[in-house]
Amino acid sequence: MGSTRLPGKVLEPIGDRSLLAWTVAGVRAIPGLSTVIVATTTEGEDDVLVEAAEALGVDVHRGPVHDVLTRCVEAVEPHAPDVVVRQTADNPFPDPTIAASQIATLVEHGLDYVGIAGWPIGIAAEVCRMDALTAAMHEATTAADREHVMPYLYRHPERFRIGTLPRTAPMPLGGEAWRFTVDTPADLQLVRALADRFGHAPPVRLDELEAILAAEPELARLNAAVVQKPWQVAQATEGR
Repeated sequence: MGSTRLPGKVLEPIGDRSLLAWTVAGVRAIPGLSTVIVATTTEGEDDVLVEAAEALGVDVHRGPVHDVLTRCVEAVEPHAPDVVVRQTADNPFPDPTIAASQIATLVEHGLDYVGIAGWPIGIAAEVCRMDALTAAMHEATTAADREHVMPYLYRHPERFRIGTLPRTAPMPLGGEAWRFTVDTPADLQLVRALADRFGHAPPVRLDELEAILAAEPELARLNAAVVQKPWQVAQATEGR
């Protein structure tokens, strides 16, 4: 709830449900997941987020504010998973088919981490092995690595087996600049406009989003001026 650019964004309404509810529904649709956990902070301002998550029927873990790496490891450790899928809660439209392909790539090729390359920001997840995530928690020392959870893995290809799920389908005209994450009021305006056009409950597929923007290119201009955070650009473009 303590976002600096858009406080309280994860509980903002988008259509008939909160941003958090859209995100949880998209993650729940990823085949093969045993548990979905909302990992939030111990801050009092996140009490309302805990209540909202519990109302959605998902587990909740509360941990450090800035050491999100430790928070995530502590959230999943009791479940002893082989594979962890991480989705940030400001992405209302995660495409479960893309995350499923990331998981399949990780398992089939014996990798420690699978990211993305060439996909719009906000529709994919990050996938890693639990033992790799645990190693990162013990070894990462920089504030950025601990806040953004998985950079330590893909910045150390000599230490971990890193893979990428590339986009093979042609990018729609102008699609390289599209963003489906919510960092600003302009982003929120776009995702609300998109939700109004779906006509169905989540989850949402990327091809649906792209079809809407291709038919109504003026919508993409709603958040075209938003500057990507450096770590978001890295996630979308750096050899992953």
